[in-house]
Amino acid sequence: MGDLHIVSIIIISSLIALSYTLSRKKPTIKYIAPLIVGVISVGVVIISFLIGGWTGMRGGTISFTAFISSLISLLIISIAESVKRKFSKNIHQ
Repeated sequence: MGDLHIVSIIIISSLIALSYTLSRKKPTIKYIAPLIVGVISVGVVIISFLIGGWTGMRGGTISFTAFISSLISLLIISIAESVKRKFSKNIHQ
C-alpha cells in the first residue's frame, strides 16, 4: 500500500511540473496534461477488466492511482492559478 502512495506522489509532481512547463509557452495548455493522463488511465482501467487475473488487477490498480493523481494535480493547478490571479489582482490595485 505504501508503494501506491509513492507512485501517486511521483505522478502528481510530474504532472504539475509538466503542466507548468507547457504553460510557459501557452498559458491555456496547463490543464491538458492531467486531463490526458486521466482519460488514458480510465481506458486502462476498462482494459484491465478485460485482461483479468493478477495482471489485470495490477494494471487497474496502477491506472486508478494515476486517475486519482491526475484529478488531484488538476485540483492543485486550478487552486494555484486562482490564488495567483487573486494576489496579482490585489497587488495591481
